[in-house]
Amino acid sequence: MTSSNEPKRLRQGKEVHKRIQKEWQETAEGLVYPERKTTKPSGKRGRMDIFVKSDERLVAVVEIKSSNWDVMTLNNLRRNVRRCASQIWDYVETELKSDKDVCPGVIFKKKPKERERKELIEHLCGEQGIAVVWEDESLPTRETV
Repeated sequence: MTSSNEPKRLRQGKEVHKRIQKEWQETAEGLVYPERKTTKPSGKRGRMDIFVKSDERLVAVVEIKSSNWDVMTLNNLRRNVRRCASQIWDYVETELKSDKDVCPGVIFKKKPKERERKELIEHLCGEQGIAVVWEDESLPTRETV
């Protein structure tokens, strides 16, 4: 349950998470587990936004982020992407230890206005083997870019 004392941005982020998780449960192939709890390699507890089990070996780990890339300095943008990638890789490593093949990804609610920022984020994630999806970008738009 969301508290009315939560900042508006936090409430909106939670709403985005729930909506995207519901969409995945209704449309994705395989078994979809939103908010799946796990133990990271460090021993700390974690929670994957979306975990999909396709078969006995193949799984997907997906994080959902509502970052506002337009207001960040480039240093903060890079730090934010590194932190996100690190979080995802903690979950990936957990699954790899269970002898799974893992497809990591991140869904960002909104792409930045500047093309260079968008490309930088995609490049930084790509270096880590993490697929990026911009929720506000349609496939036909993506194909023409």
